[in-house]
Amino acid sequence: CANVAFFLLGRAFARSYETSVRVALGANRRQLASELFCDSFVISLAGGAVGFLLAFWTSHIVPALLSDQDAEQLLSSSGFANTAVASCAGAAGMILCGLIPLFIERHNRPAGVLNRESAGPSMASVRIRACLVLLQAAVCSVLVISTAYLVSCLHAALETGSARLGNPILVTVQAQPSIGFRYFQHVQQAVQSMAGVSETAWAGSLPGAQPAWRTFRIEPRDLPLRDISLNTAWFTSDSLKLFHLPPKAGRLFGFEDQTCRVAIVNTAASAELFGSETPGRTIENPQGVPVKIVGVVETVNEQKPAIYYNTDQTGPAPSLARDQHFRAQVWSKLPAIELNVNVVSQSYFAAMGVSLIGGQEFTRPRASGECRIAVINREAARLYFGNQPVGAAVIDDRDTRTAIVGVIDTKPLAAFERREEPAIYFPMLQDAPPRMTLIVVAPNATGSLQADLLHKIESVPGRGPAPIIIKSLAAHLEQTALAPLRIATIVIGASASIALLLSILGLFGALNEAARQRRRELAIRIALGAQRWRIVYLFLREGSRLAFAGVLLGMLASLALLRLLARITAANSLPAVWVWLIAPAVLALAVVIASVLPARRALLVNPATILRDEN
Repeated sequence: CANVAFFLLGRAFARSYETSVRVALGANRRQLASELFCDSFVISLAGGAVGFLLAFWTSHIVPALLSDQDAEQLLSSSGFANTAVASCAGAAGMILCGLIPLFIERHNRPAGVLNRESAGPSMASVRIRACLVLLQAAVCSVLVISTAYLVSCLHAALETGSARLGNPILVTVQAQPSIGFRYFQHVQQAVQSMAGVSETAWAGSLPGAQPAWRTFRIEPRDLPLRDISLNTAWFTSDSLKLFHLPPKAGRLFGFEDQTCRVAIVNTAASAELFGSETPGRTIENPQGVPVKIVGVVETVNEQKPAIYYNTDQTGPAPSLARDQHFRAQVWSKLPAIELNVNVVSQSYFAAMGVSLIGGQEFTRPRASGECRIAVINREAARLYFGNQPVGAAVIDDRDTRTAIVGVIDTKPLAAFERREEPAIYFPMLQDAPPRMTLIVVAPNATGSLQADLLHKIESVPGRGPAPIIIKSLAAHLEQTALAPLRIATIVIGASASIALLLSILGLFGALNEAARQRRRELAIRIALGAQRWRIVYLFLREGSRLAFAGVLLGMLASLALLRLLARITAANSLPAVWVWLIAPAVLALAVVIASVLPARRALLVNPATILRDEN
């Protein structure tokens, strides 16, 4: 807008002779304003149309800066309508700025217009030009400082994140359903056999990715126990005729139940135990062994409360009798929580620099006496378990119970992550999804190593249809956790570059117009023997004064802006010194370019020619 005002302001002064003739012939102020409005309207409309097309095209670049999963979930508002409104607003602002020359001449007397050439630039034009240059320099300074600050924060985040771990390589693969976990084992063995690979680990979800939230119910530890009497029996093929199938809640026995003590109960027993929340809960048998309830069935004939054991389970067989005494927790409504779910290998925590602060890491479920185990991070332990989660359990929305055996201390990889989300980690041996990522730690992670990894993994049989994706952790963070900051940095960086270019053009236009208006004065100075370098210094001093004032104003505005940026960057201190120095340095270069060119152009004209034309 300021440049449009400069352009039309300079054009108005250049056409001063034509304007004076028109005023002398009877043109009134409304006619002059109509002509100026038409010029401003055409220029602004053309610029707004080009800006609309450019903005609409660049809006499709943002998904390319995100990961594939995040790009698929990207929600954008009506880009066409918003861009059109913004373009119209910009065009309207340029039209208003284009009418600034109307305020230079406050009268339409022909004598005043005809005397303008000899009187030189009016004070109103000088003030308006100075204000416009000051505004451009301030806005450019704000954008340059904020861009430098965000770039430094982005680099700091990467240094405190991926660099802390040595920037490992991430290899995402998919296994065929018929092979599953064995394929991941073969891939890991093939990668570990390569030279230069020091450590490997598997993860279903990587740091910085979108959280995979799931709802769980908490079964606290050390709840008071109560006695309950149940009939016991084996669940065999003949037992199916005793029940109405499918189960009323939960499920029947499965392959995964062979390594732990599980059972199902009838509806009468469920009513005495935990009601609708019975599936997933545990009770103690007469020998004090925990038994997990996986389902509730309805009997054909009304029977007493009964429990049915799985005949395929390993371990000592339970005693069967009528009215055996079991111990169950007192009935209470289990609180529901949400946790970020991840499936990882046991080596994941060492590879990511995660330390154990309580309990134990992954072991085989049979060794812990539980069917399923998991560890949670410190944040989940603090929020939902009172910092004492070991021994408690969570039950998911499919009534699957998982015991908490350990607590880990996860640290944010990026400086912009204020805190870790409450998370739960399941062992890969227990819950291996079809698609996982292998974290490859190598001291010398080069592009050739990534190519060798791709060739090695492609030779492993059992790969699914999805392509193999290989990238560094730094590249992953730039597309996930740091993607908003990266996009903001790119957008503000482009704005700063455009602002710098416009500032140079604005300074050039302002100083060029000043040189044109003062050409008579310059001609007299040169005719009286003024050295040409003094003429250049004259323009350089004028541009420097305006730029310096604009930089001071921009720095004050930058202080307020950086306070807002600190809320999203979690920075606790002001930017580095070089961030504050880059804006004056860049604008100093712009002032030199914008000052030397008009001065050199003015010096190329013969003073005698200028004086003759002025007379």
